[in-house]
Amino acid sequence: MDIRTQKLEDFQPLSKAANDAKRQICKECRRTNKRFDATKLGYPMSFYSGDENHDGSSQGCIGCFWYDPLEFRKHLKEDK
Repeated sequence: MDIRTQKLEDFQPLSKAANDAKRQICKECRRTNKRFDATKLGYPMSFYSGDENHDGSSQGCIGCFWYDPLEFRKHLKEDK
């Protein structure tokens, strides 16, 4: 969050609607410690790493669709 060290790669280009959805979904995740299930959006998997439980750290977000939608989509091609 230091403007002097921020890079363009630190940001996700999202539409206003997607940004609003992400904000609400992440807020709910922090409140319940349950991650968003991407199958609700029609994807064949819920997460590419981890399970439904969020450990409360920023590392607990990795694998969730909303953490990085582009990275999530890359993992759809993996054999499970």
